[in-house]
Amino acid sequence: MELRQLRYFVDIAKTEHLTTSARNLFVTQSTLSHGLRQLEEELGMVLFERIGRGLKLSQAGVVFRNYAERALHEVEAGRMALADLSELQTGALTLGVIPTFLNTLVAPAVAAFTRAYPKVNVVVRELLAPPVEAGLLDGSLDLGVSFHPPQRTELEALPLFDERMMLLVNPSHALAGRRTLAVKSLVDVPLALLPRSFYTRSLIDNGLRDAGVTPSLRVEMGSVESLIALCRWGDMATIVPERAAQQASDMVAIHLVGPQLVRTAGLLWRRGSHYSAAAREFAALLAPAARASLGREV
Repeated sequence: MELRQLRYFVDIAKTEHLTTSARNLFVTQSTLSHGLRQLEEELGMVLFERIGRGLKLSQAGVVFRNYAERALHEVEAGRMALADLSELQTGALTLGVIPTFLNTLVAPAVAAFTRAYPKVNVVVRELLAPPVEAGLLDGSLDLGVSFHPPQRTELEALPLFDERMMLLVNPSHALAGRRTLAVKSLVDVPLALLPRSFYTRSLIDNGLRDAGVTPSLRVEMGSVESLIALCRWGDMATIVPERAAQQASDMVAIHLVGPQLVRTAGLLWRRGSHYSAAAREFAALLAPAARASLGREV
């Protein structure tokens, strides 16, 4: 089994089309077909079902895909480990970050990192928590900034900080004079919140439920920034992370009590993987203990 065959297989699995993959891989279609056929013969399994002019992964192909992607990732990690990255003169770093940590936490760290190591290419992908964890496991991400603890046991994480959720209103809102508010008092307050697919929304829903509150939900919007903008011009309130509330200096942030709604930010990585000097140095910008954690075998 050759690496080129694995690369052929993984690309075809993504495109489901020989012509497209041949163009992606800069090989002829006949070379691609021959390499795929050799791989199937060696495995003794048909990896794709032929459907018209396209291809679809067979059951065996679905199973084999994860192993092939991991193998290619480990080879690339080994190549990077052998490259001269000690002085961070080259290389790349791909981060997956949940939206609310992107501007308040990660952007300043990326700016500091690129000033210190201008020859390292940094790619930051804005993702929800489940895709961040999936990207770490399939090797498409080097590090993730999401929630602690992670949902997947194959991941390791370091807590970065705890962050309270706060009620945010505009200065003309009826609650604008309050500094604190019991969660149970939200029962009749019109709210705009993130969609239910967000971890933060689950945290809010659980806190409201524990306080015996059925929220007066008027609007759902897909970003904290859009929620703040909506409440800036309307009579609704929203519940947002403390760091986002602090950045909205023209709004009024109210502390919620009984129970407090708190989430923990975390730096995530795949257990047992080798990490480049770039990953270790960036991790150290967020959590000093991460440099040692990423440098050891786990």
